[in-house]
Amino acid sequence: METKFVHLKLHTEYSLLEGVGKIDEYVARAKSLNMSSLAITDTSMFGVVEFYKKCLKNGIKPIIGLEIFLDGIVTEGEYSLTLIAKNEKGYKSLCKISSLSYSRFNRRRNKIKYEELLQNSEGLYILSGGIHSEAVEGLKNYKYPEVKKMLIKLSKDFKENFYIEIPSSIGLYNVKKSFFEILRETDLQFVIVNDIYYPNNGDAILQKIMASIKDGNKIDSNEVEILYDDLYLKSQTQITECFTEFDPEIISKGIENTHIIAQNCNVKFNFDEFKFPEYKLPEGVTEEKYIRDLVYEGLKTKYSKELPKNVIDRAEYELQVINSMGYNGYFIIVWDFIRYAKENGIYVGPGRGSAAGSIVSYALNITEIDPLKYNLIFERFLNPERISMPDIDIDFDQEQREQVIEYVLEKYGVERVAHIITFGTLKARAAIRDVGRVLNVNIKKVDMVAKLIPFMMELEAALSSVDRLQELYKTDHEIKQLIDYSLKLEGRVRHASVHAAGIVISKEVLNEEIPTYSDGKTKILSTQYQMKELEDLGILKMDFLGLKNLTILRKTIENIKKTRNEDIILSNINLDDKNAYDLLTTADTLGIFQCESAGIRNLMKRVKIEKFEDIVAVLALYRPGPLRSGMVEDFIQSKNNKVAIKYMHESLQDVLEETYGVILYQEQVMKIVNIMANYTLGEADELRRAIGKKIPEIIEENRNKFVRKSVENGIDERVAQEVYRLIDKFGGYGFNKSHSAAYALIVYWTAYFKSNYSKEFFAAVMSTEMYNIERLSLFINEAKEKGIIVHVPDVNKSNYEFTVEEDGIRFGLVAIKGIGINTVNGIIKIRNDETDGKYKSYDDFVHRVKQEGLNKKQLEALIFSGALDLLDGNRREKHHSIDKIMDWSEKKFNSEEDLQLILFGGKVHKAEDFYLEKMDEFKKIVLLNKEKEHLGVYISDHPLNAYKSLIDMIDHTSLNELEQIEKRNQVNKIRLIGIISDINKITTKASMEPMAKFKLEDFTGLIECVCFPRDFVKYGYQIYDDNVVIVEGHINNEKNKKTIITSNISNILDLEENKYLNLYILIDEETKDFTSDLKSLIRDNKGENAVYMAIVNDEKREIIKLSDKYKVNLSKSFIGKLVKLVGTKKIRIK
Repeated sequence: METKFVHLKLHTEYSLLEGVGKIDEYVARAKSLNMSSLAITDTSMFGVVEFYKKCLKNGIKPIIGLEIFLDGIVTEGEYSLTLIAKNEKGYKSLCKISSLSYSRFNRRRNKIKYEELLQNSEGLYILSGGIHSEAVEGLKNYKYPEVKKMLIKLSKDFKENFYIEIPSSIGLYNVKKSFFEILRETDLQFVIVNDIYYPNNGDAILQKIMASIKDGNKIDSNEVEILYDDLYLKSQTQITECFTEFDPEIISKGIENTHIIAQNCNVKFNFDEFKFPEYKLPEGVTEEKYIRDLVYEGLKTKYSKELPKNVIDRAEYELQVINSMGYNGYFIIVWDFIRYAKENGIYVGPGRGSAAGSIVSYALNITEIDPLKYNLIFERFLNPERISMPDIDIDFDQEQREQVIEYVLEKYGVERVAHIITFGTLKARAAIRDVGRVLNVNIKKVDMVAKLIPFMMELEAALSSVDRLQELYKTDHEIKQLIDYSLKLEGRVRHASVHAAGIVISKEVLNEEIPTYSDGKTKILSTQYQMKELEDLGILKMDFLGLKNLTILRKTIENIKKTRNEDIILSNINLDDKNAYDLLTTADTLGIFQCESAGIRNLMKRVKIEKFEDIVAVLALYRPGPLRSGMVEDFIQSKNNKVAIKYMHESLQDVLEETYGVILYQEQVMKIVNIMANYTLGEADELRRAIGKKIPEIIEENRNKFVRKSVENGIDERVAQEVYRLIDKFGGYGFNKSHSAAYALIVYWTAYFKSNYSKEFFAAVMSTEMYNIERLSLFINEAKEKGIIVHVPDVNKSNYEFTVEEDGIRFGLVAIKGIGINTVNGIIKIRNDETDGKYKSYDDFVHRVKQEGLNKKQLEALIFSGALDLLDGNRREKHHSIDKIMDWSEKKFNSEEDLQLILFGGKVHKAEDFYLEKMDEFKKIVLLNKEKEHLGVYISDHPLNAYKSLIDMIDHTSLNELEQIEKRNQVNKIRLIGIISDINKITTKASMEPMAKFKLEDFTGLIECVCFPRDFVKYGYQIYDDNVVIVEGHINNEKNKKTIITSNISNILDLEENKYLNLYILIDEETKDFTSDLKSLIRDNKGENAVYMAIVNDEKREIIKLSDKYKVNLSKSFIGKLVKLVGTKKIRIK
């Protein structure tokens, strides 16, 4: 039986950290209670569209409302009112009001002014508010006259649209009684309400915990005081039971009124209409004609003035589909801002996603990939048999992206452009920490429990798979309670944030169509609806992504123009450069887009990159599915002629030839079913989606259809069955070829510049990475390995960023720590002055730049960074003179000719000349450490260079290889070599034993090492600054931070102290004549390290372990003599 009562007050999890229930939970409970209608009245409109759709799906009429806060009308404080939309006008009023509440960002509570409510109340019911209302709070505090006065005012202001809310909560008996007295004395309308914050009875503690997380309060879970413990979704019977002491007729009337309000509320969302913003076209020109003209103009530029028939046919087909689906305006808008970007020197990516499969996109310069040349399918992008919003996401130079957004803001108006909201949820570890903090559980205990949960694993899964967690749950009541509450709160929305790249452009003023949100951090508003909901509503959405590699490409081309006076346009670069393909095949890919990981580098070596299509294939192959399925091995074996290429059917040779018989791309799946079974490409796309999403019903339904139609085409049934089996197996791993081809262009371009313009490329990469010290260090070291000198900064030669010089690369001034852009501006401006020109001496520099604000700290940074090295004096002399030269500069400035003194006969006191006090330079290690302190990296030299030949002989792991080692699960034990810094010697809290933490740095990076007491006793003497050591241990991953837990530490020159090290000597054609001398050397240096001979000649390759009597002492002296005898390349220490 359907109930009359309608809940008009409901808070979901989108009332952030106030409501607990998920929309699904509320809708399911309302349905189980046979409720015909249900309202949502969150403190935001975040969940409105989701609520609307899920209610309709379950046969429940959705009522759209909002709880809003404003200052008290007759009393001090912030109080709520409930607003409910009657119709579309009311919905728009809600949007405006909610947007207004967020326009004045307040970390505590979003509010509006009463006047704003009066101005935007059209189409709204105004309810007096529930447990947080001025009415309830006033009556609780015995302010009956004030409350009555306020309610009468609201009734006068909003007339028949105003209703008093009579709360059903059991704890408000006296308040209810007072409300009914007011009703007897007035003719005000009223409804019975129940503030809902959680779905089920007994969940009050969860709401208390959530509210305490928000307010930063702590509660005692055993003696928690809950003001209202019945704020759950009640049945009509449970509602009436809350009013047993009051007149049943009055209660019945209040219930009837909820039903009347629900009947009068008829907000409907239109999900079948696209609301693209209007682009101002020339007078009399339609969108259809405008885009057609643009496309044909572009095609003639891309192909030829006399267009081939296949180009015209494809363009006409696409234009017809785009027009019939109503997307002309969409393409014009995207074309416009990309046109603006390219005309203004903003670098735009060659395309991403399936949009690269469109010849219209190609003609409009939205993409740079010819879809005909690379067999890309339009229906993969726009399927005429499935109406859905087109999705074109654009990559921009990350430093220029904001310029495009500014253009869009200016073009369409700030009131029509917004970012897109996203929501962070309580993950397992965060739930444990938040709940533990509120329940006042000991922080160490909370931390222990949180750390037992594997990263990204849900709490329930962790509880069933982590033995220690299970044990604690069963034996510790406090931990059990902590986990039980966390299980119920895990996955709930915790906070709102902003999508990193998403932008919407609205046809109408945004807050008239969708509510907006501000986090107070950016001037651009965000939508209150998420991306999927905006798409459902037909709002134009796209991603404006910032891509670092486009920044690198721009800066490389700018460098080439400066150094070689060559004008390079990316789209004009031929795709046949042998140097680029050789670089990719040798996996020299640090800095190459998407090709830096050890895994893909290994794949490139095996595939052997010989043409552009190989790059496209590698990007598609390097994913978990293909790597696990065996298709990678099939591809490599067939490509490199190790096995014969097999085609499933002769009709598929053209489709599969480029991938050597392997189904690699989604487009190939579409083509296969199109050719063999006459599927339209639209039908083929539907099948492709089903396989990708593993929808069994559609896959099985199509199995019979495919086989039947293939047989009708004369194909053997067994062949058809086998082909479909392979489609089902490998189609799920298939990658979007359009996306792979577009991104392969960026791979090729970066490889082209690295292999042909290495200095310009490295300077660009260093400029882009200069604030990421770990990455900067990698590129500086690689450049040096390639023979490119990286010079320290210089006040007469450096520019803002890294620049190319004839013999290398010059460090940029902006990258010096503590200098600041204003000082850099001053340094460059002054040296470019035509009168005085470059700085001639140390004192000349200080005197001229001090007038631009140079201070002592900045001068020190310039000295230690090496930026003043080419001026007189060494770094120690300059540093020693800082106070003296700053004082001298001030006096010189004050004593220079003053026109007023001359005019009035005054005397001018000329400052004395400045002289540096002669001193010996700092020790080299001091110079290098200070240089690193101010530059973040070693430039002029590296402390490890003195040991480089020895380091190269010792088998070890570089720090930049750790991630790949972890991925391959090769983490039992590792050996690192580096220099120690940043030592922190501490004692354990439990036993007060000494231990240490320190940083270890090698040529490729920096990592923290931890030496616990047991090992500190043995190796603590090795832990001191600037010591070059061999560290053995294992990787520990905690809170996404890697550390090394040490098990052995030894000085690199004391190899003999580690008896587990083995010496390997290569005996080949070059060293076989020294075996006698080698034998004598080994005999004369007896020790505890085993010796192995690696014998390589025309007949054999084998490793022979010498007997124990030939064990050696790996002393510095022995290693030196061995190197003299056979050379470093023939020696390996493992």
